[in-house]
Amino acid sequence: MFADEVSEVFGAESLWRKSKAAQSESKSCQTAKLSTAEAAVQAVHRRDISIQVEPDRQDTEQLASLHGSSDCHPGLVEFLQRVEKSVIAELNKSSRSHAFDGFDVNWCDRTQTVSCLHTLQYPEALERHLHVTGLSWNATGSVIACSYGRMDDGDWSTEKSFLCTWNLDRRGLNTKHPDIVLDVSSSVMCLAFHPSQPSLFAGGTYSGEVLVWDTSQTDDPLISRTGFSDESHTEPVCQVGWIKNSVRSNQFHILSASSDGKILIWQLDGNDRLKLHNGFALVAHQIPRNIKLNKAWFAFH
Repeated sequence: MFADEVSEVFGAESLWRKSKAAQSESKSCQTAKLSTAEAAVQAVHRRDISIQVEPDRQDTEQLASLHGSSDCHPGLVEFLQRVEKSVIAELNKSSRSHAFDGFDVNWCDRTQTVSCLHTLQYPEALERHLHVTGLSWNATGSVIACSYGRMDDGDWSTEKSFLCTWNLDRRGLNTKHPDIVLDVSSSVMCLAFHPSQPSLFAGGTYSGEVLVWDTSQTDDPLISRTGFSDESHTEPVCQVGWIKNSVRSNQFHILSASSDGKILIWQLDGNDRLKLHNGFALVAHQIPRNIKLNKAWFAFH
């Protein structure tokens, strides 16, 4: 009934493709030609205007008073011009300092009360009823030195005295135990630290001698002294101080004043004896008769 048969291949051409190809066409368009131009402009008129605020009347009066004061004080302007560089140098130096880092200034609440932070004492000096004859802070502001002597009618010539120092920045500060105690054979009447060397200080004694100590030398802090001679003081030294060398500004001399009427300037040259550099004397007949002087307490200011 049925049998396999292979027939020929028949193909049919697509009429849709022919219709699309007949309908397709290409078109193009072009916009109108664009025109460009360059132009520059310049303002015809120009005007500069400045303004000036009116000065405050109070400021004007203060400036006028300052300008007027130069006539009354002709040396004021010259002085200010002369010290201007030094003042600016010190201000620049202070601006680079770290001394007040972390310090908070309270500009609002100002109290008039003063509190006692430490009570420093040397028990042996208290037992002998010695008095504090001098105080001085070193260059760092952390060490204070105290000299003990006698302010009453005791025998000063044979009275042993002490020099004590406390470092207030030291941890575990013991106010009744000085960091350094120096024994002095005569009462120390005054003392002064070196302006820039924290371990160096000078003192004047009742016997008329000027001594210099260096606390950095633990074996023997006493490094120089005047001794006794015709040039030195013959009565108690009332005041000592450090003054700059007029030739070398980085060096200092020691000035001492005594009730013998002498003001002496000593040179510290590294030897064990201070060398007399200069001196002045107050002659008794040059003092006005209406001034009464107590020889024991004569001091220079």
